[in-house]
Amino acid sequence: STTASASATITAKALTVTATGIDKVYDGTVTASVNLSDDRIAGDVLTASYVSAAFADKNVGTDKAVSVTGISISGTDATNYSLSSTTASASATITAKALTVTDAVANDRVYNADIDATVNFASATLVGVVSPDVVTLDSASYSASFADKNVANDKPVTVSGLTLTGADKDNYSLTQ
Repeated sequence: STTASASATITAKALTVTATGIDKVYDGTVTASVNLSDDRIAGDVLTASYVSAAFADKNVGTDKAVSVTGISISGTDATNYSLSSTTASASATITAKALTVTDAVANDRVYNADIDATVNFASATLVGVVSPDVVTLDSASYSASFADKNVANDKPVTVSGLTLTGADKDNYSLTQ
């Protein structure tokens, strides 16, 4: 006979899933997002997904550690693979959230040949603070100026030197 029969087993290939962190703007949470990639055989159809991804803390920082859990695979060829791990690590950056100041009032004045201006911050509000963060506006060292010295109605006033105070101030930037 020139033919024979035999049997053998094909075992699932170990699949390594890696995560790449996605940078985000500060939002007061540790929630992270990642992109997953893997070492599947070209042409195979499967999808990798995860249950959660989280930063170690909510604060602004560069290359912060991200933990990914609950990795799973699905799709036509998923049964041909076994996951080497259901967790992964990545890193991403949380950037400061921009705040704006509203309801500050530039004071009118009589012409005096200079461009100095004064601003009343008593009614000023910081727009964009995530609750329950503690952030306040410090206007003690501000400076303000008109674009020129000439008389006109509703002239724009440029303000600088405003700062933020409070326990969560480092998670924000201030647009002035």
